[in-house]
Amino acid sequence: MNDKLKERLHGFGKNGYDRSLAGMELLELEGGKARVRLPVGETVQNAGGALHGGAVATLVDVVGTLAIMSADREHRPGVSTDLNVSWFAPALSGSSVLVEASVLKSGRTLAFVQVDVRREGDGVLVAQGRMTKFLS
Repeated sequence: MNDKLKERLHGFGKNGYDRSLAGMELLELEGGKARVRLPVGETVQNAGGALHGGAVATLVDVVGTLAIMSADREHRPGVSTDLNVSWFAPALSGSSVLVEASVLKSGRTLAFVQVDVRREGDGVLVAQGRMTKFLS
């Protein structure tokens, strides 16, 4: 893993909005793929005790960015230009989700990534997102 990726991971969950994902555990990061586990704890739950939609969008952004950085020769995080999420099933309090990001294409100025969020216990697809980033 290169120094830019290490630096980004070292500070993760300590500052700003990313603190809500502080329990996230990195499982894989290489070659345009990133995989993490996140417990559905209090900081990422909605009022009904399930994984909050905003937390899912944040996972798409954060894990997708890691995948893009691992695919890009210069390891640039880029700037989001488009992000969409479709939700399919809940992930309830006390469970965990596995988040898998795969870079679809990474070019000179744009990168595209798909992110699947699945319940760890049964593999059910909770949500799927896509993101486009401008790489400068």
